[in-house]
Amino acid sequence: MSSDAGRYPSVIAFFDDAYRRYERYWWQRETRYSTDPADHAQSLITSHLLEALKHRKPGKALDVGAGEGTDAIRLAKLGYEVDAVEGSSVGAAKTEQFARDEGVRLNIINIDVNAFVSSEGYDVIVCNGLLHYIEDQARLVQRLQDVTAPDGLNAVSLWSGRTPVPECHRVVESYVDTSSEVADDWTGGVRSPV
Repeated sequence: MSSDAGRYPSVIAFFDDAYRRYERYWWQRETRYSTDPADHAQSLITSHLLEALKHRKPGKALDVGAGEGTDAIRLAKLGYEVDAVEGSSVGAAKTEQFARDEGVRLNIINIDVNAFVSSEGYDVIVCNGLLHYIEDQARLVQRLQDVTAPDGLNAVSLWSGRTPVPECHRVVESYVDTSSEVADDWTGGVRSPV
């Protein structure tokens, strides 16, 4: 068993508390659910992903570490059938409410990401802001690659030497990708510029 299994509950507790304290912890802008890449210039992962999705037929998507569901809701608005995996029960409940408010359906799976198992062939996998909380990043990346459909698209973000851990998140242990090794492995060395 990975050491993440014993440590990850502190991450979940951190986000349960954060999601309780704020109406919206992430994505506070009014354009949060827009599917127009131009509305997300402040988030390279989002703008690049939305640009790439313009050229793909919707299919099955996975948002792992869904938080409050913003990426999952955007994918659903684009016509994807979305599985949203979130360890925080508060985050999962907010994802459900926000999806309902936006008129989209998501399959919300409230489970520790270390325990999530699937045999799906996902056309798109989003891992936005989760991987840096996982000690055995290579193991999770491999598990996600194993459920990526042929010609599937993966979008991942994590804190690195170029995107440091925000002060408010330093109370929870994270694993910064200082060498960019994980990002290189995930993408085959192809990354969007930061």
